[in-house]
Amino acid sequence: MNPRYHRLEEPGAYHRMRDDAPFRRHFWWLFKRKGKKATQIRPGAMTPEQVKKRIEEIGVGKQVEIIRVGFDGEIDDMPLIVEILLITNDGFTGKIVNLEREIIESATEKLVYAKKGGGIIDFHYDDGDIKEINISKDQELLEQERNVDSLREIVTALDVGDTVLVAYYDAKNQGTVNAEGKLLEKEEDGRRFKLQIEKINKIELEKKLEKTFDVEKDIVIDIEMV
Repeated sequence: MNPRYHRLEEPGAYHRMRDDAPFRRHFWWLFKRKGKKATQIRPGAMTPEQVKKRIEEIGVGKQVEIIRVGFDGEIDDMPLIVEILLITNDGFTGKIVNLEREIIESATEKLVYAKKGGGIIDFHYDDGDIKEINISKDQELLEQERNVDSLREIVTALDVGDTVLVAYYDAKNQGTVNAEGKLLEKEEDGRRFKLQIEKINKIELEKKLEKTFDVEKDIVIDIEMV
């Protein structure tokens, strides 16, 4: 075995090491503790302190609409709706509420709808991408706010064949759905109308659906021409 040498402090001075001596290298720099990465707040997003305060004000068990800022700085078209399950010092956990998922999947054979999957999601206060956190309006409040007479006037003014956007409250999923499609039928007094739904929350359906609305019995929130 070739002898190994260890350099001493004096220039040019060496001494022979034993062949059976362990050869050790210590890379202490690999174990240096890294500093905490600074939080990157996207333009227009809330600070971690603002997010934490807002969530603590709302509390566990409430359903909220979370609007996020994307990587490109664009605001999400539709809010992410979650039920708050747990609040900690670092963040909160929410159960995603799929307002339109069942409708979309029932009219879909090939499309994989993954924009808003189900399940549980963890949010951290320092994610830096939350723009707004709003409490979802419940059924009773929506019923009080909507103007049935105004909705009937809108339906009366529409023509069969018009493309319209109807926002309504889905009692089963406890949230609002935006249905876009063609007006198939309507009553002259504007109370009832039938819509051929082509899009749900801007997602185009492979198989069109038909739904009849009663603006007095169903919680229709808004109707507008597209």
